Formats: sequence, C-alpha cells, structure tokens
Amino acid sequence: MSGWDDQYGAGYRGGKRRNWARIAKFAIIGGFVVLAAVMTAFFIPRAGLYLEIIQRSEVIGTMQTVRVSITNNSLETMRDVAVQFDGGRAIELGDLGPFQGRLLTPDEEDLDFTTVTATANEGAVTVTKHRDVSAVAEGH
Repeated sequence: MSGWDDQYGAGYRGGKRRNWARIAKFAIIGGFVVLAAVMTAFFIPRAGLYLEIIQRSEVIGTMQTVRVSITNNSLETMRDVAVQFDGGRAIELGDLGPFQGRLLTPDEEDLDFTTVTATANEGAVTVTKHRDVSAVAEGH
C-alpha cells in the first residue's frame, strides 16, 4: 500500500462535493432578483395618477352606487389635484403624497357622468377615464 491510498480513508467517494451554503446563497439572491423584476414590471407602467370607476348595483338594480378612486402611484407628490365629472365643477383635492389615494362619490347631479378627468401639477398631468353607462342601465 502506498502513502497516498490511505489519505482519504475508507469513506472516500470520489468526485466533487457540493457546497450547500453556496447553492442556498445563489438561490436566495436569485429569488430577490425575480421579486425585484416582478415589482418593477408591476409599478412602472402604473406610475402617475391612476383613476378607477367603481360601480355597484345593490338588490336587483334598486340602488346603484358610483365611486371614483384616484391614486398617486409615483414617488413624487402630486400638487393641486382636481377631479372633474363631465366638464362640470372641479372638486379640489389638494396634494396627494406618494402612493396616497382618495375615494370620491360624485354629487347627486353628477351621478350620470360619462367621463371623469383628474389634473395635477398645474395641468401638467391629466388623466381621463370613460364610464360604460350601458352596463349600469342593464344592472351589471
């Protein structure tokens, strides 16, 4: 028996041994990279002012509620935010901070609106959303 045969002992399996700590580290870093990519893909297209019209029919069309949600999805404060229904009187909301939102119910005379427009930063940011009035008439 030569000197190098007994160096590994009887338990030597041959080949490379896996470094599980290194594999776990790369798996965790890879998970964070995937999470960052998903978050970026979700928030970048929605940056700025976001309008949503929420319509609900209660008890087989007897009562209908309409609300408008306005959200600032950017990292900057939107100044002098105003919401206007069908070109009527503008509702001043003031400033909206980053990721801050408000929920509005239009006045009684504005409940049958077809468009809602939100402006901010002295008119530099303008968003218009159209409402499907036919869905309300059918009771959906």
